[in-house]
Amino acid sequence: MASSSTLRHINQARVLDALRKHGPRSRVGLSELLGLQRSTITVITGALMDEGLVREVHDDAVSQKGAGRPRVQLELCPDGAYFAGLDLGNEISTAIVVDLSGAEVGRASAATDRTDPASAERKLLELLGAILGDHDEVRPRLQGIGITVPGTVVEGKIERAPILGWRQVSFGDVIARETGLPVLIDNDANAAAISEAQFGIGRDSSDLLYILLDTGVGTGLVLDRRVYRGSLGQVGEAGHIRIPQGATPLAQWPSVESVIGLSALRDRYIALGGTAADFDGMLQELRDGEQSAATAVTEWQQHLIWFTSTLVWMLSPQLVVFGGRTSAILETDEAMSAVVRGTEADPERTNFAVSAFGTDAIAMGAAALPMSEFFSLPVLRPEQSNAPRRARTSTGSTA
Repeated sequence: MASSSTLRHINQARVLDALRKHGPRSRVGLSELLGLQRSTITVITGALMDEGLVREVHDDAVSQKGAGRPRVQLELCPDGAYFAGLDLGNEISTAIVVDLSGAEVGRASAATDRTDPASAERKLLELLGAILGDHDEVRPRLQGIGITVPGTVVEGKIERAPILGWRQVSFGDVIARETGLPVLIDNDANAAAISEAQFGIGRDSSDLLYILLDTGVGTGLVLDRRVYRGSLGQVGEAGHIRIPQGATPLAQWPSVESVIGLSALRDRYIALGGTAADFDGMLQELRDGEQSAATAVTEWQQHLIWFTSTLVWMLSPQLVVFGGRTSAILETDEAMSAVVRGTEADPERTNFAVSAFGTDAIAMGAAALPMSEFFSLPVLRPEQSNAPRRARTSTGSTA
């Protein structure tokens, strides 16, 4: 039988999650929504208000009609808790801090230190320190840190990160030890999928397929509102799927990542005579109708359609979200329509969209890892001990 303390934490978590998902509610509304007695709701919300996690707001609609006092509703208090996300990117590392509402508080970025894992970890600590130095209010209520990496992560260890050239690497222990906070580490596409499902455009979808289009190509899969990783934790490594090349031996078939990845797109663009210095320049040329950019993107899009179609017909998700830098190509109605038509998916069953987080998708995903833990059962409380915990994979996160 669960103890009274455990039941209290479970009910507190349910109230917090309800306010996160449904917005401000009166105590009566929370009682009806959660099926709890009003007296229980009063006790729970009182404790949450004492902790600074929930606050009262007044609805003046009733008083404006000349009847009764303003209706009191409850909402999450944004500065009641904070969460940090550290994105170890292939090229750029980013630290971001968000509040309890998911709004950004601060950020810092720098070129990824690829010297070795220890140097990369120190760089992430420096970036986080820069944010905390500018926001004194954050540190006392910082609940946890999420780390995203471009590779396969199993039980807190980077099994392989091909672009970085790392295998069997422990990562995050230094950050956990020096901050004294829980640290969770996950694959970048998985974390981005969690972010979309929690406070992105996938909040109303039980099944979501996130396709990360950047230097690397990966996927994150949410099934029945939970991230699915498979027995080996490698479900999201779809960028390693081979693209058939006729009679060419299988070992020589190119991977999806080697054809759809940002580096491959840029190489093809340059081979066609493109001269823009970076992806943003190429994207502008595409908008201006420059031929080398248009041809390179058309070829890229055909491979993307094949890849997306394969996944959609196999997984049948409610929503497909494209994220990462090269997803910007799909922001026009014409480009997205071409992908939807090419997959031949049923538009009544599967929707397609570009992530609203843009280039921030992975960093927001990193912050979503501890945020997901905060709203899970039992919920992490500000008064709990902040003893260091070993960095670990975020497993079974409820989106």
